[in-house]
Amino acid sequence: MIAPLAACHLLTLCLTSHPQSAPAPQRLDVRLPDSRLLDNGALEQRMNALAAAHPKLAQSIAVGTSRGGARIGALRLSDGEPPAGRPAILVVANIDGPQTFGSALALAHAEAIAAGAASDEKVRAFLARTTLYIVPRANPDAAAARFAKPLLELEATGSGIDDDRDRRVGEDPPADVDGDGVIAWMRWKDPEGEWILDPLDARALVKADAKKGQRGEYKLAIEGRDLDRDETPSEDAPRDAIVNQNFAHDWQEHGAHAGRFPMDEPEARALAEFVLQHKDIALVLTYGALDTLVEKPKSVADNAPPQKRIPQPGWLESDAGLLAELGKRYGELTSNKTKGRGSDAGSFQAWAYQHRGLWSLAIAPWDIPLDGDAKKDEAKAEGAASEPSATQPAESKPAESKPSERGKKDKEKDEPKPSDDVKRLKWIDANGEGARFVPWKAFQHPELGAVEIGGFAPFARSEPPTAAWSAIAAKELEFLLSLGADLPRIAIEKFEARAQGAGLLEIEAVVVNEALLPAANRAARRAEVSRPLKALLVLPAGAKLVGGQPQTLIRDLDGLGRRELRWLVVCDRPGRIELRVDSDNAGAATASVEVKP
Repeated sequence: MIAPLAACHLLTLCLTSHPQSAPAPQRLDVRLPDSRLLDNGALEQRMNALAAAHPKLAQSIAVGTSRGGARIGALRLSDGEPPAGRPAILVVANIDGPQTFGSALALAHAEAIAAGAASDEKVRAFLARTTLYIVPRANPDAAAARFAKPLLELEATGSGIDDDRDRRVGEDPPADVDGDGVIAWMRWKDPEGEWILDPLDARALVKADAKKGQRGEYKLAIEGRDLDRDETPSEDAPRDAIVNQNFAHDWQEHGAHAGRFPMDEPEARALAEFVLQHKDIALVLTYGALDTLVEKPKSVADNAPPQKRIPQPGWLESDAGLLAELGKRYGELTSNKTKGRGSDAGSFQAWAYQHRGLWSLAIAPWDIPLDGDAKKDEAKAEGAASEPSATQPAESKPAESKPSERGKKDKEKDEPKPSDDVKRLKWIDANGEGARFVPWKAFQHPELGAVEIGGFAPFARSEPPTAAWSAIAAKELEFLLSLGADLPRIAIEKFEARAQGAGLLEIEAVVVNEALLPAANRAARRAEVSRPLKALLVLPAGAKLVGGQPQTLIRDLDGLGRRELRWLVVCDRPGRIELRVDSDNAGAATASVEVKP
């Protein structure tokens, strides 16, 4: 029996404003004391224990119930009851079934923040101005497969369809054909196959390229039976809909995994309703298979015209520029180079940005590196950075290559390049992580005949080595805490009353956004889903407004932007004039001035 991949649990003027405290330079210590991942029951117990141990800081919230009846819970972390308008961050993990490592990260964040709330300056500054919601496991039904036997990466948990149109549903699910406790992969020779053995490592397969004169020799499928005898195994599982393909944006109507209609899956609907109910959420951060920080997502011009009344796909250009800045900071803090897998069509991440106008930061926490032995590569990089090249000094042009050298380079171009799977196998071999790959072994399949069973083990590409978990959690938490300073923060920079004679006053105010991100991004303005900032002028008894409106709506306030407001007021007696500015998720501010006609 192949041992399952080892895992570890991780983690004269009066103004009222709230300037951001300077972050402490040290990194918060994140420890992951457990030596295992947590199943649904154990995870809920830990969340409840955290809330019970820190009643003034943490609150357990019900998000919804999965199709299988499991509770989807959240934690709210805040320095007391958050005031109206205080911006919030929503962390969602494990919405993709195999990404259970994300649950460990999210829970580790919650526990580290709770532990550091009283003593760590960075945590205290964050909680003083930011509310944090954490949903450690948004897809408990799919995550349950991580703790079941045989071991299988499960994504589809929703409504089933007849995948192969044979009037039967679920007759050919993935199965542990060889009985080793792991549902791996099968490959077998077939003249209609589209795969060939990788010339650099026969453990890997690559698709045949007809342009290079290659002809497919193998078929590849997830391990399973072919009970309907159509020569296609594992093609019809009892469940087909995938939660993170069931959201409304770019929902694939005819996709096998999209579900019957948008938000049909209880998990998708519950998460969407949670976002709608919590208007203080300004930014969403997800741990899963998708990524928007390491690799830039597609972008379109802010004024790109709709196509058939549907907005063109991609991030709007202005928002994409700010996302790139956040991605740069993320790379500097975490050194994570993991790119996402799969499409964002029908995903929560895309829905949060395109439909709700929220900053949607998607993080793929880890994958098997493609750069071979990462430690050796890092050492080489450090050496190259500290010492100039002996053959090519800095600021000099490379010497012209000799004919023999050019011939060598031409030969290298003709040699096959390693595929991504070959690179992953190289890293596995170099780091002693053999459990991540099941060696291919011959097997006599009941329907297909001679096959080989093996390939990358379940969860091999989503769960990092145990020794690296705490370091990853600490870096990810540092980035999360840094986002608090980037959320939109409104303040009143100036509020003055100037006498113009005969009891007439000119009132002038300047409302500013002290942070990087705008009060409403371009997607929110296009979808018209965010409530504008509201500036309300409150006059003393007997005063009369003769110029301007008592309530002004500020529909856009860019990051570090400002808006000037003016009024004319007739006031013939002493009193206090007050300005109140509020929002759903950009904070609030008040200012007052005493007038003495």
